[in-house]
Amino acid sequence: MTRKDYVLLARAIASLRAVYPQQPIESGRDAGFDHGTKQAAQYIAAALASENPRFDRERFLKACGVAG
Repeated sequence: MTRKDYVLLARAIASLRAVYPQQPIESGRDAGFDHGTKQAAQYIAAALASENPRFDRERFLKACGVAG
C-alpha cells in the first residue's frame, strides 16, 4: 500500500468517528459505536504495521482521531 492509501483509510475512520461525539463508555448506546471505531482503527493499524515495517502506527492513529 502507498501513503495515499493510508491517508484514505485514516480519513475514512476519522469521518466515521465524527458521526457521534466522543462519549464515555457508560453514557449510552452510542458509546459502543465510539469504542468500536477505536478498536477498528487499532486493528487496522496493526495489520498495516505487519505489512510495512516503516508504517508509523502512532501517526496513523492520530490521523484517525484515536490517539493524540
